[in-house]
Amino acid sequence: MNVILFGPPGSGKGTQSKLLVERVGFTHLSTGEALRNAVGQRTRRGLEAEGIMATGSLVPDALVTEILADLIAHYRPDSDSFLFDGYPRTVSQVSLFDALLKEYRLAEPKVVNLSVPEGYLVARLSGRWMCTRCKATFNVHFKPVAQAGVCDACGGQLVQRPDDKPETVVERLRVYREMTAPVFDEYKRRGWIETVDGVGRQETVYGRIVDALGIATRNRG
Repeated sequence: MNVILFGPPGSGKGTQSKLLVERVGFTHLSTGEALRNAVGQRTRRGLEAEGIMATGSLVPDALVTEILADLIAHYRPDSDSFLFDGYPRTVSQVSLFDALLKEYRLAEPKVVNLSVPEGYLVARLSGRWMCTRCKATFNVHFKPVAQAGVCDACGGQLVQRPDDKPETVVERLRVYREMTAPVFDEYKRRGWIETVDGVGRQETVYGRIVDALGIATRNRG
């Protein structure tokens, strides 16, 4: 089985990806991982992407897909169950992804969409602070610290990432909706979408995902 995991910033997509990989055995593939891998290994495509990113431009869909394909080719001999995270994100990538599925003889994926109200996402992201020393994270709304600005774990200073400021979060969500809406609509037209409530304890949300996928899994909370 192959899965595409959709979810806006702050939806818990990263946490759920990790659980699915650990408990179900998916091979996790993300565009971020693929790009970092290609750049780190100084491949021809990685160097091309690095040069583009250095100018502040977006890496073209075709190049992103080629880099992802290299990663699929690497893992394919030992895996036939992939979890795609962050891809496809554009309509152009959808058609390119269809070609990848055929080329590597991958089963038609199931698409899981984590649905979380925007107000909740804004609170989750804009309330997030990180310790400069031990990197622990806290949230003024959901996991407050005992003393403002001080890490409960080590006493270090807490800071907020620039992209977690409220006005930036709202813009990130707008861009996400604008970019992914056509992709979502295409997969909905195909009947591939399974929408899952993304609000709740991580184990609760995880249970909803595996139920939507119709798979048995170990270590369910």
